[in-house]
Order: sequence, then C-alpha cells, then structure tokens
Amino acid sequence: MGTAAPFVVHRLWLDRPVNSDRAAFVGTGGRAPLDNVSVLDRYEYEAARWAHDTGGAVVELHSYAITGRYRGLCETLLGRVHDLYPETCAARLLGERVLHAQDCPRFAPGDFAVRPTVAAPHPALALVGDGIRIDLPVVLMERAATTGWAAADRLLTHFEMAGHTLRSVPTTGRSAVLRRLAGTARRSE
Repeated sequence: MGTAAPFVVHRLWLDRPVNSDRAAFVGTGGRAPLDNVSVLDRYEYEAARWAHDTGGAVVELHSYAITGRYRGLCETLLGRVHDLYPETCAARLLGERVLHAQDCPRFAPGDFAVRPTVAAPHPALALVGDGIRIDLPVVLMERAATTGWAAADRLLTHFEMAGHTLRSVPTTGRSAVLRRLAGTARRSE
C-alpha cells in the first residue's frame, strides 16, 4: 500500500474563545493550503476542559497533500484562519504544536480491492486501521474507528458475546434504475 502526500496539522491554544457561532468543523475549499479548521474545544474533552479553565480556545488547522517547501506553511495557515475567523487576530497564542508527517494510506484507483479486510485468517484475530478495507463510506480516522468497531463485534461474536450493530448511511443509491446503469457502466470498462 502506498502512502499519501505529506500533511500538516497545526494545533493552537489561544487566550480567548472563537465566536460562539463558529462551527466545530469547517472545510475551507478555495483557501489553500488550509483544508479545514476544527474548534477542538467544542467536541474534544481535554480541549474543552482547558478552554473552560482558561477562557481560551483550542483550534486545529489541517493542510493535506503538502507539496513544495514546508517552511512558512504554519504562518500561511495562521493567516488563513485570521481571514476566516477575524476574532483570532487579537488572540494571543499561548501554545502550539505542529505535526508534519507522511503516514496516511494512499487512496488511489484500484487500491480498495487489494486492501486486507477486518477478517483475518484466524477467527480470534481482526485487523483495524485507516488502511483496512470495510465496505462503508468512511476514510482515514473514521475508517480506523469503524474498522475497530467491526473488529470488536467480530471478536465478540467469536467468543460468543453480544456486540453492537454497526449502522451506516445507505451504501447503495435510492434509484434501482441508476444502480443498474452504474453496474452496466462498470462492466463495460
């Protein structure tokens, strides 16, 4: 399995909250190199506790598929978040952490079919992670969590214990006609 392009996650601890009308997660298409902003204190326990205790905020900036030079990227990301969330311009930066890595599985055409599944050769063994195949519409950390859930259920069943039903959005379209047409198009490729 190949790996995807490098990425950067820049976590900021600010001395004041972002505006209360800000969403906890925002995709930022058209604001390259910033791909999304997470206001972590809205949904992550430790960040929420820190923000409550200090009156600040914990914000995370993500940039995927980094190409070229890494130098200066964090300053650019900070400028983008200032554009999107002007209230952060006046905030004092109390701390920051930068993760620059290239360890995410690649999702290229044909990769999915050859990935290992949760089921392993031994019934008391299961595979989990963001590189494991599961026939549900999830990727990256959501795939890791979903395969973990599926693996736990598989192992619980093996040891004759009750698990939990794994629920998902529908994995087929609502229209039988369109599904047949899509199947015909795939067979003719």
